Amino acid sequence: MQQLDIFADSAPVQHANDLIAALANFDRAASRQALRRLAEADPHHAGLPQYHTLCDFVDYWADSCANPDWPRAPTGIAAEEQLIREQIIPAATVMGNARIELARKCWGILAKASEKAGIAPEHCNHFAAELYLRAQQFTDAVRIAQKVPGAEMRAAVQRWLGLGYYGCGETEQARRAVLRYAWLAPQRFDVFVDETGDAQLACDWSEFQNDLGELDATWFPAWCAHEKKTGVSILDNLPNSDGGMAYRLVTGLAIRERGGLCPAVYEDRARLKRLDESFFAFYMRHRSNLFDRKK
Repeated sequence: MQQLDIFADSAPVQHANDLIAALANFDRAASRQALRRLAEADPHHAGLPQYHTLCDFVDYWADSCANPDWPRAPTGIAAEEQLIREQIIPAATVMGNARIELARKCWGILAKASEKAGIAPEHCNHFAAELYLRAQQFTDAVRIAQKVPGAEMRAAVQRWLGLGYYGCGETEQARRAVLRYAWLAPQRFDVFVDETGDAQLACDWSEFQNDLGELDATWFPAWCAHEKKTGVSILDNLPNSDGGMAYRLVTGLAIRERGGLCPAVYEDRARLKRLDESFFAFYMRHRSNLFDRKK
């Protein structure tokens, strides 16, 4: 027989739970009523300041969202994003796990406002694709990111696409964006790998660093092609970096080598060596291992 917890059923706890539910639903009337009851039942409740902040915010946004002109400019979206990030999300810690749902709803509402206002992708933190990602509305994030002109050569867009595709469960499309992001933002690739939550990608990235730790992430796609770590192939709009050229050479060599050694194979190998001798040495070790296994 389970014993009732009299503290869990106390009036302040019940009123706090009612308040949390009302806030999560953006119900301004119910949240104000629950806040009033909580303050009467427990005037010294530790969470009252935060609950006041959240109730004020729900009131403010209920009025704002009813205004067809809210908000219409990048500065307005930026101000709302800062308010949510710096004040509302910290205050929402008093809501426990419900804070996640509140934050998602906030970002979703702001994402629609950003899309309606036509905020450009240059305003990264206030662009609709970024805000849809925070709201975990992944299909919308992909939809918006795909519309950006020159998307294939823009690091921010490839991040939105990669995370959006992962959220949609489209791993192959996500991996394509991952490779492009490695070329376009090598200095931020470590953080991006963590963001994806893809254990296989993290493992591949770790293996790459073990094999070629002196090279940056622009060489990761070439390593993936060489190690057959991904089922996708990118042959259009490659960057002019050494890593991008190595990717093209490695993917081409994988096809040519099936027909045996020939002048074209030797020529491409020489080009690969000129790009980076350490990668070429790694490549040749792999070819030697394959030859030994065939023997």
